[in-house]
Amino acid sequence: MKNQEKIRFIVYVAIYAALTLALDYVKEMLPFLNLPNGGSINIALIPVMIASFHLGVPGGCAVGLLWWAISSLMGFNPYFLNLAQYILDYVVPSFIIGISSFLCIGKKTIVKGEIGLFVANVLRTLSIVLSGVYYWADGVAAGSTAAWTASLSYNVPYCVATYALLAILLPVLFGRLIKNK
Repeated sequence: MKNQEKIRFIVYVAIYAALTLALDYVKEMLPFLNLPNGGSINIALIPVMIASFHLGVPGGCAVGLLWWAISSLMGFNPYFLNLAQYILDYVVPSFIIGISSFLCIGKKTIVKGEIGLFVANVLRTLSIVLSGVYYWADGVAAGSTAAWTASLSYNVPYCVATYALLAILLPVLFGRLIKNK
């Protein structure tokens, strides 16, 4: 990469990270997007997904990690039991949406984009569900069937809603993002 390309990449990452923070702030002010115990329909993932398709996997992952780091410093990730729970609840889900464009190497198609987005969201959901099973299992044994049931029933609906939002936006933005890459 030439210096000018590196600078452009860094500027785009910063802009996308700023958008995630702004949307994270907006999400906190919209009660219908937030569940009582910390889950939410996360509109802040929109710029992370866009960055992945615009800048590639490294750019998307960089935006996700930068968003996590800054939002943690700003107090947007308040639920902390231990390091493993924090990583499963916040770091991995923020980072993993950045891999959405991993199938769009070579010939870029909307089908590859949607499949990549689906895989990234399944991995994101798995990380959040595992955190619920092992660290948020109130009144039941961690890892038990009851813990799995509780975690799946709480986390999957808002993860699916977030995925649906991203999946609807991807076809609208895909052509423009691939053209500007």
